Amino acid sequence: MHEGRLVPSVIILSHPEQLERLRAACPEAVDAALVAGDPCFDRMLASRPLRETYRQALGVAPGQRLIVLSSTWAEPSLYGSRPLLARELAARLPIDDYRLALALHPNIHAGHTPWQVRLWTEACARAGVLVLAQEELWRPALVAADLTIGDHGSVTFYSAALGTPVLLAAAPEEAVDPASPIGLLLATALRLDGDPLTQIERAIAAHDPARYTPITERTTALPGASASVLRRSIYRLLDLPEPDDGPDPTALPVPEVTPPEPAAWLVRADLHPDGAGRLSATVQRYPAEALGEPALVPAGTHLVVGTREPNTRLLDLADLIVHENPADPAEWIAGTLAALPGCALAAAPAGERDWLVGNADGSLVRLTEVTGRGPLFGSVLYAWVAAGHPLRDLPAGLSLRVAGREHSARVSRARPAGPGPPGRGG
Repeated sequence: MHEGRLVPSVIILSHPEQLERLRAACPEAVDAALVAGDPCFDRMLASRPLRETYRQALGVAPGQRLIVLSSTWAEPSLYGSRPLLARELAARLPIDDYRLALALHPNIHAGHTPWQVRLWTEACARAGVLVLAQEELWRPALVAADLTIGDHGSVTFYSAALGTPVLLAAAPEEAVDPASPIGLLLATALRLDGDPLTQIERAIAAHDPARYTPITERTTALPGASASVLRRSIYRLLDLPEPDDGPDPTALPVPEVTPPEPAAWLVRADLHPDGAGRLSATVQRYPAEALGEPALVPAGTHLVVGTREPNTRLLDLADLIVHENPADPAEWIAGTLAALPGCALAAAPAGERDWLVGNADGSLVRLTEVTGRGPLFGSVLYAWVAAGHPLRDLPAGLSLRVAGREHSARVSRARPAGPGPPGRGG
């Protein structure tokens, strides 16, 4: 209203409950209101058959779960109140089990400049967090998500409406109308206020997709029909005849992104010898970015560094160094370990399914029939040596479990080797 006159010709609402709140707040505006559904939500609904397409485009590997962190703007928001949360989660969630994506409200970029936001989120990207820099990427990410961590923004509500588990990292109930759907969600949804891995796993395992339906059914009164209603209204305002063919539902575009992959990891390998010529292990990897905050370093881990890691400090600290494509693997192992005397082992591929792992005294182990990532078996060998066992005593068969998947390798040759140093993190 301006000077007693209603300004808009049409007030678009997504659900009749908004009409009742409008009637209470400004009864003069009710005659201009049109319940037209939600075109944004309709596109997400139409895109659900492409969920696996979006997941793969966002770099979600088999066995991984996609966790979307969403923040609206201003101080009470997730990013305003907990700006380090993405880094903390990256340090605490095994990277083979979880892919993290960070979606920030455009007003954060507008208020602080894209350059400043890139600077703030660089450490997240180094830790493997996919920072969704393009505004349109949050919607396919929501369709693909296994869980959303958010606040009082609409993205969190949309995720709940899609039937996805949500955890609230910020819930400023005073910032919204308590009678609104988002206000009701803030009063109902679970908080992220404990151990994140435990809470995330519990929220996913115990989730009922219909849990928030009494609240989220107010997302739209016209699922799938918003475009038709809006077009009809616009043509009426323009005093033009509406075309005979109706608007077709449009899926969200497939994201074109390069998911970041850490070049250095903190790895925990727990050995389980079976006494029958086979060694099995459980392996978890975390980004080495956690080394910048000692409290976040997982216990019992060792540092694995790839040759594409630009931080030479990490090379100096490496327990295991990995080259994915050396011209001469044996020569590279010998030369690299001579140049890095603090490093215990080096590993490199030596064929389509073979890897060489060596130590500084010239001892080499050839792994054959390797399935999965070769560097993971390098970590198993490091844990073996760090436990005081020589490489020559390795069992003939190796297996490891990571992200719920089993991988195996054969030990075809071993030369004598001495024990290595203990791991990091206790």
